Amino acid sequence: MAKTAKTTTPAAAKNAGLAALREKLLHKRQEITDLYRSDLAAGQASADEGTEDIVDRANNSYNREFMFSLSDGERQLMIQVDEALGRMDAGTFGSCIHCGRAIGGLRLEAVPWARYCIDCQELKEKGLLED
Repeated sequence: MAKTAKTTTPAAAKNAGLAALREKLLHKRQEITDLYRSDLAAGQASADEGTEDIVDRANNSYNREFMFSLSDGERQLMIQVDEALGRMDAGTFGSCIHCGRAIGGLRLEAVPWARYCIDCQELKEKGLLED
């Protein structure tokens, strides 16, 4: 009895790849949400500590500001993840938002929320590309 080979169409492979990237994006989104909740709890806990020592208060204030600055970075990443999910829904995921060329598969695998192809990303980092 002969075994039949399982064939995968290019469209099915692309859909499977997009599904895997969507899963990565959703996982990253959840990870950021969990970090935010942790940072919020840590900030509230340090604010609730009733210390009278001025050095301790300054240290607590610094730690609270540090936590909030991390939250700002996390918020920016969350926006990028949400935009990537929106591009998936719109059917434009995987294309550079500046030039329209395809973003490399390895780049998307490493950074699924990437908005630019590698050339445009380099221009952006040099300050030669505006949003």
